[in-house]
Amino acid sequence: SKPNPRVDPRTRAAEVSAVAMAEQFFPISELSTYQARWMIRARITMMGQLRSFSSKRDGGEQRVFEVHVLDESGVEISASFFGGMADKYFPMLQQGKCYTFSRGAVRIANRQYSRCPHRYQIVFDRDALIEEAADVEKIETVKFSFSDLHAVQSKAAPCTVDLVGVVTNFKSLFAFTSKEGKELVKREITIADDTATSMVVAIWGERAKQEDKVFEGQPVVCLKGVGIREWNGGKSGSLMEAGVMKLRPSNMPEAQRLEKWWAQHGKSTNFTSLGLSISQEGILDLRTLQAKELPCTVELCGVVVGFKPPFSFTSQAGKELVKREITLADDTAMSMMVTLWGDRAQQPDAIFDNHTLVSIKGVIVKEWNGGRSGSLTENGNLTFQPSTPEAQRIRDWWTQGGSSQSLTALSQDAGAGGGGAGVARSPAKASTVAEMRKAADQVSSQPEVYSIVSRLSFVQTRKQGETQPLYYMACQESKPGTSFPCNKRVGEDGFCAACNRAGRAVPRLNLRCKFSDFGDSAWLTTFNEAAQRVLDASAEETQALEAGAGGREALEASIRRRYFQEPLQVTVRARLESYNGELRSSTTCVDARPVNRGTHGRIMLKSISEMLAREPVAAF
Repeated sequence: SKPNPRVDPRTRAAEVSAVAMAEQFFPISELSTYQARWMIRARITMMGQLRSFSSKRDGGEQRVFEVHVLDESGVEISASFFGGMADKYFPMLQQGKCYTFSRGAVRIANRQYSRCPHRYQIVFDRDALIEEAADVEKIETVKFSFSDLHAVQSKAAPCTVDLVGVVTNFKSLFAFTSKEGKELVKREITIADDTATSMVVAIWGERAKQEDKVFEGQPVVCLKGVGIREWNGGKSGSLMEAGVMKLRPSNMPEAQRLEKWWAQHGKSTNFTSLGLSISQEGILDLRTLQAKELPCTVELCGVVVGFKPPFSFTSQAGKELVKREITLADDTAMSMMVTLWGDRAQQPDAIFDNHTLVSIKGVIVKEWNGGRSGSLTENGNLTFQPSTPEAQRIRDWWTQGGSSQSLTALSQDAGAGGGGAGVARSPAKASTVAEMRKAADQVSSQPEVYSIVSRLSFVQTRKQGETQPLYYMACQESKPGTSFPCNKRVGEDGFCAACNRAGRAVPRLNLRCKFSDFGDSAWLTTFNEAAQRVLDASAEETQALEAGAGGREALEASIRRRYFQEPLQVTVRARLESYNGELRSSTTCVDARPVNRGTHGRIMLKSISEMLAREPVAAF
């Protein structure tokens, strides 16, 4: 075609020169063992350390280092420098710069050790020629070849991969001295992706030293050069020193896909951790676990029938730890204590209240104090209110009579390990309202739980003539290092003092309810989850009703329609609390569900039979 007369001749000459120069370089995408003479122009995207090894030929010490190079074709290949070439070029080459490479041997890549997807690799062991070139903007500074975590599960280890995932958790910085006497710093992060899989990756040095806030908020991270190895029956990763880490990358389709997935579904996903050996048994019931050889690692599903307060202590190694013990029960009418650690242990008591259903994967079970107890491993999973068939079966058992069954304990409780941090609650004791009130007045330092059958008779909507708020706005921003919401009360401006920011907030119910049975009544503080069941309405629906055309009157009319409507199985927790330095009994409704009439009828018939057995009917 004719040259454009409007283009500066010097610009035209530069363009022609650039095209001619590009044509003299061989594209990496076409490199193979069939080319003997070639020259490539590429950018070093990753550069490893200079290492020494013993030669199999003569037993002498050899030196080697590896680089990844990327050219305009968008293809990356691995190149290794040996012996004299390693000593010559290691001080000269720099990651991120462009060079021309020639006089190397192309060989088929060893898939066990190759860190690039290219079928071939380059070896420079003699007469190599590498020269610095002008920077080429068209060549990317880093090239990711992502593997999803589900695919990593089936890869033979050791191997090296590139990963992209959401940082779902992270540990504090940890400094230690290696066996060789080297001072090291590392931090472990847990990443997850949309294959519902998670894995722990260790990062080192300056990357690990970044402030905690860099890893907060579940950011997406891209990692290049993650070494995968077997560890404790599972797999874990370690980002190599020459690797690349990009937090919150922009304009990357894979990262944008994961950000969207996390916002829509990811937060509530039950992840499979690669840090755990994959059990073929699935969820194990407690009766089967009773006969299983110990120690073992299992997956459990059950109702939280008891829990202790969090307890902080210092380990023998000088590490600050936090734990909490919960007691699980399942439909085999057996229970076992499981220890939670760290952020899982520090969740609010309300999360474990209401006989919540949980699924726990990665529980190490050992002999303890003459019984059996479990401990959730660091890489395990804890899921609240799971929707699996096993979970539904246990939920049905609990609501249809399991809550009143006697449980056989696999664990022998030696008190609140760590100096009396509290005692786990026993299963709820069936009571009348009068019996519950009398027992609650005599409660000791050990919390007690009662189950009463009653009806809602009143909700306090006014106090001393003033309208009583029925809900408050709770902060939903994630607590640092976790995916759990803060749930602390926010001000009228939406500011959360605990998080020191204004973020997303939702309404949470906080009611004062009066429950009545045939003989007595009791006022009980009733929080969000139980209150929603009592009113048969969510906190959002309650807020919307008050904000609607009918206003507060419509809301109170809706509440009155719930009075004496149906019998409820109400779970009450009684414990001592301090008010102005004085200990008083506090009773709280932690759960409320419609009574299962069949089950309740059988319990009443049994009670009548026992009464008749104690007091025979007189003959007429």
